[in-house]
Amino acid sequence: MSRIRRLLAGVVLAAVAGIVALIRARRRAREVPLSPILGDSYIGGDWADRRDLRGESVAGEMDSLDAYESESFDPDRVHPDVRALYEQTSEFEMRVDATWYRPFRLGARVASRLTSRVEQLNLPGPGDAAKRVESDLATLAEPAASRDPREAPRLWIRTEPDGTGVFTAIYASYEREDDRRVDIAVPLPSANLSTVLAVHNDDAGIELTTDCPDGGLYLTTPVGAISLPADQRFRVQPAPGEPAAVARQYIRLCGVPLVTIRYDVFRR
Repeated sequence: MSRIRRLLAGVVLAAVAGIVALIRARRRAREVPLSPILGDSYIGGDWADRRDLRGESVAGEMDSLDAYESESFDPDRVHPDVRALYEQTSEFEMRVDATWYRPFRLGARVASRLTSRVEQLNLPGPGDAAKRVESDLATLAEPAASRDPREAPRLWIRTEPDGTGVFTAIYASYEREDDRRVDIAVPLPSANLSTVLAVHNDDAGIELTTDCPDGGLYLTTPVGAISLPADQRFRVQPAPGEPAAVARQYIRLCGVPLVTIRYDVFRR
């Protein structure tokens, strides 16, 4: 009987801990402006057109890096090629590769079948070849733009040359205590996955990191949003010759490395 009681007590404690963690995750998500736009069962490269979300075409992910100037970020230190990647994004194409880590490789191999069907977060799976990716950028159309609590939302749609969707996201920003955050919403079936990042100098490149008070990954669903036990960091550095720049995206889940994504960036 004592063994059963200990087992039941452990179950109750685990349930209570889970409820407390969920409450904290929901509370943290409420403190961050997150896009309310959720995805459909299929995303693909034409999702924005199907949803009437495409506004006017734009050249870059953002108008100017100067908007992110702060005590930890001096835009004048950034190499011209790296700066152009953000302000003139449509002038570049990318080669995308991914390195998956144990114990997530098997799950990534299974998940890649789903992401290839949905054509969203459609990264190379373990052992797959790198993908060539082209970019299409536009403002978020009304009335969706006015419903979005973030500033200046715009679409960045990345596809393979044959039109297969690789990555569709709504990029925006907001200001918190004199620092401007990058706020990226990725539509998923009946949800979106948002990432909030601080911007720092990294020699002649840029570092974007969730390591800031409001940074993190957040899942938004029809019943609300929660913060996730995950973090990520981007390092974007100029490269001599070709490619013009190299970006690396490091993602960890529960503190364990999940995947490193490498983007070799070439001028078109």
